[in-house]
Amino acid sequence: MNSVATTALPARRGLYHGVKVVVALFFAGFMVYGGGLYCFVLFVPPLTQEFHWDRASTTGIVTAFWLSAPMILLGGYAIRRVGAIRLLIAGIIIEAICVALISTISSFSEMYLLRALMGFGKVMFAVTLPYMVSRWFSRHYSLALGVVWSGWQFGGLVLAPIAGEIIHHYGWRAACLAIAAGLLTLGLVPILATQRIRSPRELGLGLDGDVLSGAAAHANPNTAARTGADGAPSGSVGQLLAAPMFWLIALSTLFFFTTYGGLLTHEASVVEGAGFSPRLASIVLGSTAGFAGVGSLTVGWLLDRYSVRVIGAGLHILLLAGALSLMLVDRVHSAAALVTYAAFFGVTIGGGDVYFVAVLRRRFANVSVAFSYSAWYFCQILTLLLAGPAAGRIFDLTGNYTVTLALLAGSAVVAACFSFFVWRPPGLGRGEPAHSR
Repeated sequence: MNSVATTALPARRGLYHGVKVVVALFFAGFMVYGGGLYCFVLFVPPLTQEFHWDRASTTGIVTAFWLSAPMILLGGYAIRRVGAIRLLIAGIIIEAICVALISTISSFSEMYLLRALMGFGKVMFAVTLPYMVSRWFSRHYSLALGVVWSGWQFGGLVLAPIAGEIIHHYGWRAACLAIAAGLLTLGLVPILATQRIRSPRELGLGLDGDVLSGAAAHANPNTAARTGADGAPSGSVGQLLAAPMFWLIALSTLFFFTTYGGLLTHEASVVEGAGFSPRLASIVLGSTAGFAGVGSLTVGWLLDRYSVRVIGAGLHILLLAGALSLMLVDRVHSAAALVTYAAFFGVTIGGGDVYFVAVLRRRFANVSVAFSYSAWYFCQILTLLLAGPAAGRIFDLTGNYTVTLALLAGSAVVAACFSFFVWRPPGLGRGEPAHSR
């Protein structure tokens, strides 16, 4: 939805409720992603040891989190039918119930099924976030979304060490129960507390907390309800898929996240193969989550002030620099290259999603972000599912990571080439029309 006409009047008391909503979404993502994905990786060794499953099986439990990827395409329609708030709350509850039940079972098939259901809950939660933020922010949309998504990364940074300590002292089952408790308290309670107010119009305000002008304040309430209701976003996936520009963005996404997914999946193997001590490697690579959180915040802030073209070019350069840095680690055992990789790649992880959503909102101002993000997110997750195994296959065929990392760096270059056409006029830059919902 286009921004309503506003008059920016400075004297407004109290903290804008949209800020409270963003903070609540930050903590929800902190638990859903930090607890549901980052922490779950730590369960692989104890599960392998306790049940004598092979490593392929236990890591398969981790990746089962993404089996619900096709459901992402229905995100926009689910928001229309069910409502974004109900969808978001249900996603958190489903994940909490599933992770609690995992602590009670010992069957691989049951654990795999529950893990897949956790992924379904995560999809229900994740597809609502850009839409939820768009109901409160326009000028500061990218920064607000960056804050929300930084919670995912900071969740991994903070919760993984805590979960590791719980596993060490009390076992992995206790860690599951702790994550479930965190989801229902830190994740869910702030959401419930902030959603008593559904939009700034209920407070007599416009987006970003601006005071509505007289015309906007007295607008037809039936029209406002049609365009601003939680369950009825405008646009459709069909409109999006019929646009050649969407497929150009999809191609850029394919190559960008092929590099992203390949590096993320194989970074540990490259670092260990280069001869670094496990302790040093874990410290440096663990900091990637922290850099990702900073990247999400920084890129969000920059996108609200500078052109998508400039920020996008910077992210593509950082992605390429990250791939080349990891290649240098593999070739010459360089600690400086390892730190550079963690910083550059971490910022790319955090900023990539915020950047692509900004592109979609500018190129498809007439389509709800609920639909555009669902379609794009499906492309992203599908690419991440395939990128790691594809890079592994290249390594199996060549016997070294030099060719693999070179191809991943080349994929980053191809992504930049497609993005060049996405950035071209008309429409990209600071002078664009107001964002869509």
